[in-house]
Amino acid sequence: MAPGKVFGRNKRTQSICKDRRTIQEPQIVFDGSHQTQEVETEQVLGELNRTQEHELQQVHNAPNQAHDDIDPDITIENSESINISQKRIRGPSRGKGLENLIKGGNKLLVEIPEGKGRPTDAVESAKLSSEIGIISRQFTPIPTKWKDMKDNYKVHALERLKLKFEMKLDDDYVKTSVMSIMSKLSRNHRHQVHLHFKKFPNAFIARQNKSTKYNLTQENWEKLCDLFSDPQYQRRCEINARVRRNVKLPHNQGSRAFVASRYAMRNDDQEPNRMNFFKATHYSNEKGWTSSNAQTTYEKMVELQSTSVEEGTEPKTIDNIVDEVLGTRLGYIPGLGYGPKPKKNSSANTIDLEKSLKNKEDELNVYKSNFEMIQTQMEAMRSALLAAEIQVPSLQFSGKQYT
Repeated sequence: MAPGKVFGRNKRTQSICKDRRTIQEPQIVFDGSHQTQEVETEQVLGELNRTQEHELQQVHNAPNQAHDDIDPDITIENSESINISQKRIRGPSRGKGLENLIKGGNKLLVEIPEGKGRPTDAVESAKLSSEIGIISRQFTPIPTKWKDMKDNYKVHALERLKLKFEMKLDDDYVKTSVMSIMSKLSRNHRHQVHLHFKKFPNAFIARQNKSTKYNLTQENWEKLCDLFSDPQYQRRCEINARVRRNVKLPHNQGSRAFVASRYAMRNDDQEPNRMNFFKATHYSNEKGWTSSNAQTTYEKMVELQSTSVEEGTEPKTIDNIVDEVLGTRLGYIPGLGYGPKPKKNSSANTIDLEKSLKNKEDELNVYKSNFEMIQTQMEAMRSALLAAEIQVPSLQFSGKQYT
């Protein structure tokens, strides 16, 4: 099944916006009394309340839709306000786009190639991430750390994905990649819950005001509160916040996964190398560089690439140049986003193997020396017993017999 795209707003949203536009603001008439204004204001408020009730009823009747997904801009918190031109903010995904793609009982075909860690198709990547986000938000708890997530919740998430996607979820690599996406989204949800926790003056009050936007039990919420109250965790959050504020290389890909972006840029089925991909994700002909740091970083790569190579030495590869400029991280390839993992260095593996063999040889020599010592002692004891005319059975060892 080929992936498709969904454009524009859905009909319900269009209808809501249309209803709002049809409501006229009250006209103030200065005729010595405010009776006309009060009557028209009451009519406007009544219309707004009826619109709100209608929208909430639609949300209540919608299948598989939690009340927590209600757009906060629709709810009127101040009945005295008649300003209806508030900015609409995008809420959590409800999976409507995916539902439109799989109408008629179909399933969306999603492939995660080996070594990519994410779907290479932009639509497949977006819809898979959105659905995993819905599942983790509505049907699984938020662990204090991902390794504490119980297996039964992981299995439940995979089973729900099978209802809407045609995937090889029995394949270990595909399953690991899906769990990687889910763990990242779970971490994002924990961050949002932490923001909710920090709204309250102290932990005692926060514990009594569990967030209702996620599938949290009171026990789950208590554990998260314990984590958020931990001074060590708070220090780590402060450090991470400073790091995020000092991001020097913002990219221009928005929410699109780098795996899908790089795949879309391929030429003759060849994806751009890491250096060209860095430029593509940080520079555009229309807007230029995303930041001066991004430009400086790319110029360093070009300079290293053009540096002459001394005789007898091998030229640096593109990967070596990018690693030297961007640095390296365990289990992550800088510039390629989440998904692809660095290949293990074969020379490093060889060194580790040689060290392991040397340790095993040393252990074997120790065992061999101890065994020879034991043989000598037992032979002396047997000779002494025979001299005392005490019959002793012959000693038998593998490969040698003592008589």
